[in-house]
Amino acid sequence: MKIIYIHESIAYKGGLERIFVEKMNYLADKFQYEVYLLTTSQGDVPFSFPLSPQVRHIDLGVRFHSQYRYRYFKRLREAKRLDNLFRERAQAVIDDICPDFIICTTAWKPGVIGRLKGKAKKIMESHCAKEYMAIPDNFSRGCIRDWFDRYEAYKKCRAVQKYCDVLVTLTVSDARSWAKGFRRPIRVLPNFTWFVSLEGYLDYNATRAIAVGRLTYQKGFDQLIKAWAEVHKVYPKWKLDIFGEGVLKDELNAQIKTYGLEGTVTIRPFTDYIAEEYYKSAFFVLSSNYEGFGLVLIEAMACGLPCVAYDCPHGPADIIYNEEDGILVEKGNLKDFTDSLIKMILRDEDRERMGHNAKIDMERYSPENIMAKWDTLFKKMI
Repeated sequence: MKIIYIHESIAYKGGLERIFVEKMNYLADKFQYEVYLLTTSQGDVPFSFPLSPQVRHIDLGVRFHSQYRYRYFKRLREAKRLDNLFRERAQAVIDDICPDFIICTTAWKPGVIGRLKGKAKKIMESHCAKEYMAIPDNFSRGCIRDWFDRYEAYKKCRAVQKYCDVLVTLTVSDARSWAKGFRRPIRVLPNFTWFVSLEGYLDYNATRAIAVGRLTYQKGFDQLIKAWAEVHKVYPKWKLDIFGEGVLKDELNAQIKTYGLEGTVTIRPFTDYIAEEYYKSAFFVLSSNYEGFGLVLIEAMACGLPCVAYDCPHGPADIIYNEEDGILVEKGNLKDFTDSLIKMILRDEDRERMGHNAKIDMERYSPENIMAKWDTLFKKMI
């Protein structure tokens, strides 16, 4: 069976890039599928996550970022030219390989990829929940740009409905969002984590909480810092470490300074050894305004960390059993969120009980369980 994954590049250390690589590696190494990664803009940039030697990489040399050197109208013409170049070069590769499946995301070029010709079935994955596809990392860029973002998201949704053979969502709630008026099959296949097989000792008596994610509006770290300012008044010895990088770094550091939390709340860069950081923490915090799934949530819980999380769309409610392996808080309720952080600090025995439950519960997100479902989907579609 031949499968082509298409994405702009695997250069950013994000959850989507990581799970794409891990799925490709699993399909090639475990199932012995013939797997290809087709990128447009990888160039000489190293992969952000190690790609199996069994996965064959082809870069098309279409540098989409080059369009941003031009002013608006010339940029539109350049974007169209690059789309055509991408389709032409990708079509040549597909004609040569004759894949059984082409896999891409709903958020990146579904209209261009959807028009590629051949026998291949097209599977499009929704990694960013449908209703949030129009929201950029910095949330708002002005009325005209916001309108443009919404229009682009509308075109992507139309392309998904027109061209995909199967839409794969990560959560049941996102599947429901797509299902309204959607005439294509939808399958719910969540992400998996290798962390379920890791062995490590977690110190539930550590006086540190941890959060992980891009420093953008989506992750809601401004609300977390505001809540931790109240936690600090009651438990000044407890620390909060946020691992992430992004456009709001300076703004969040300024907020930390404003609340007098220097040395208490620390923003640290992404690390390739995040599991070691989980094991140094007592619980995990997710303050997101929205999620596509919540990969870091299942990773932390697989290490045995109980979690305090906003019940945001989409993901946390699918993952956390409230008061069993974590605490779910109504989205936007800052007081309850703060109280839940304090409760997690205060209740040592419950923290350990929920952490043990979390590790057991995350076995349902093991690679073996999730990838067996992908294998079944491929064989049924064939």
